[in-house]
Amino acid sequence: MERRTLLLVDSGSSPMEALSLRLRQMDFHVVRAKTTEHATEAPADPRFRMGAVIVPPDLPVLDLERSLRAFRAVEPDRIPALPIVVFGARPDADQRGRLRRAGVDWGLWTPVEDNTLRFQMNRALAGGGPPVATRRALRVPTNWPLAVCASGREKPAKLYSVSTRGGYLATPRPSMARAIVHLTLPLPEGDLRVSGEVIATNVPGNLVKRNLPIGMAVRWSGLEPDEIERIQTFVDDRDDRLRL
Repeated sequence: MERRTLLLVDSGSSPMEALSLRLRQMDFHVVRAKTTEHATEAPADPRFRMGAVIVPPDLPVLDLERSLRAFRAVEPDRIPALPIVVFGARPDADQRGRLRRAGVDWGLWTPVEDNTLRFQMNRALAGGGPPVATRRALRVPTNWPLAVCASGREKPAKLYSVSTRGGYLATPRPSMARAIVHLTLPLPEGDLRVSGEVIATNVPGNLVKRNLPIGMAVRWSGLEPDEIERIQTFVDDRDDRLRL
């Protein structure tokens, strides 16, 4: 599968060199544009298959909407509308509204930890917007350290993402597919004990999932309606905070 590129527009007041380094360490392919003019030309460059654009909150242009529109339809037959993520210090409400009206999809306000950064970049590369029909449940990033119990043994993990249907656990020692695991979700309104089945793993050398942490995907089982509602409440709130 051809890798898609993240276009990083490095022309705001806060240099994005550190972000570029973090993304490359996560194995994303990144191209930095030092000017807005260079950035708007980059999606048509045949050397790259652009997947998303990252811009600073204070992009130095006179007409923000017009500039960002250039990323939306460079060559509609060849290049789909590129999702746009703004990364940097959280601006005031007026500026967030300006960014939203200009077509920015997501906001990542510093400081941002690696799990959320990785998840949102993967989300943008996947097209952003609402979840695809095959998932049937909205996922959001988390960064919860927890213990996973499988076959009577505990091992450390971090919950990378969660939905009402399941979660992805980052752990150096993922369980085998079809294993049953037990863990506690530290939801804001109180802990929730859940169980589930491992349905997929990401292990060293698996290049198909190179932008995911080593770990395993788990599908919840046996949740009561009120427990599903508790998870959904958290997911909706978390998703709202990641949008402009």
